[in-house]
Amino acid sequence: MKKFDFSKKFGDIDPKYISEAEGEWKGKKNAWAPSFWRRLAAACVILTLISTVLANPKVQAAIKEVVLSIGETLGLQRGIDSYTEVLNTSKTDHGITANLKEVVLDEGVLLFEVHAEIDDSEDDQQGKSAPISSFANTGVSLDLEKTTINGQKLDEYMSGNYTPYSAEDLFDTDTDINVTEYDQVQEYRFHAPRDFGENPEIHLVLHVFDLDDWQKSVAEFTFDFTVSREKLLKQTTHKEVENISVQTEEGPVVLKDIFLNKLQSSISAEVPEKLYQNYEVELRGTDSKGNKVRYNLTDDAKTDDSHRDWKFKTEFWTFNDDERPELPDPDSEYLELQLYLKSENSSENVTESSVTKEYVLDDDDDVYIEEESNVYDVADDYDSGWKAVGEKIRIDIR
Repeated sequence: MKKFDFSKKFGDIDPKYISEAEGEWKGKKNAWAPSFWRRLAAACVILTLISTVLANPKVQAAIKEVVLSIGETLGLQRGIDSYTEVLNTSKTDHGITANLKEVVLDEGVLLFEVHAEIDDSEDDQQGKSAPISSFANTGVSLDLEKTTINGQKLDEYMSGNYTPYSAEDLFDTDTDINVTEYDQVQEYRFHAPRDFGENPEIHLVLHVFDLDDWQKSVAEFTFDFTVSREKLLKQTTHKEVENISVQTEEGPVVLKDIFLNKLQSSISAEVPEKLYQNYEVELRGTDSKGNKVRYNLTDDAKTDDSHRDWKFKTEFWTFNDDERPELPDPDSEYLELQLYLKSENSSENVTESSVTKEYVLDDDDDVYIEEESNVYDVADDYDSGWKAVGEKIRIDIR
């Protein structure tokens, strides 16, 4: 594995969503945003709970009973089956079998569904047991140093994963029970490569790692395949936008073009330097069918200091209990949007406090003692601190 990067690794393992596992699949999600402290706060919680979540009997039942699909897991009401490459191919290494079930590749986003199982039988291991007996303290993730699309590495800037475990299951655990199966849909956002063509070649490498040792890889799986993007490209709208801008105190935000399909949408823009340096920036509103939509401003490419390529992009997560991402319907006639700003210096996002008490084992006396530790609290109301700026705008799609 590559050299350990503290902030990046915390971001890589940060689960953005925890979905309901029982009953009809609803795709309920918890939100996260790519600021360091919010990612750190979420990661701290996950590191505390992940070793017990997978050991929960309810979680085990969820893994066995829930059949994940990428579209259903994301909560997309408009199906993306035509965008999905169904692989259902397996590779085995060190007593662990990984099944790559589905893959979706679009401009700047890679999604895949993976199922893994542990087989510790001596017959399959030539007398040697698997290096792990449970996924309770183990992760499965993309190896970004080895994975390529059309021979190019992914210039990744954000990642998340989606699991079939309800929030209630996190606090109802039995750590004595091992889990030998693992299910997850993973998302990777990246700047490059671009211009995939209709049939890009993907060299995808997964590795299983120990959460207690980031650099310890216990198994690796390599998948080489080609995906068809013909239907996705036919169903994608890419249209230039003319004479649409929003005035701010730092200068105008000028919209250039819109990209839209069932999976995601983006709006290219020229953004004043002082604006992106001092504020978080979003576009929010509705499409012509009344669906809520939200676009987050993202630096779309690594460039020199004199120029940056900016896009407003949709996300799969939401900020509330809505059962669908805040994406526009691809058949909408138009979007009505409002620009929102939030100061980067706002203190609502994260506060540090010493409120968490844990009972830890005292090695000298072999007794449990109470220990206070620092935690970082994420604001309950994400929308606090945001304000509308400028006039509402309308973007015609058709």
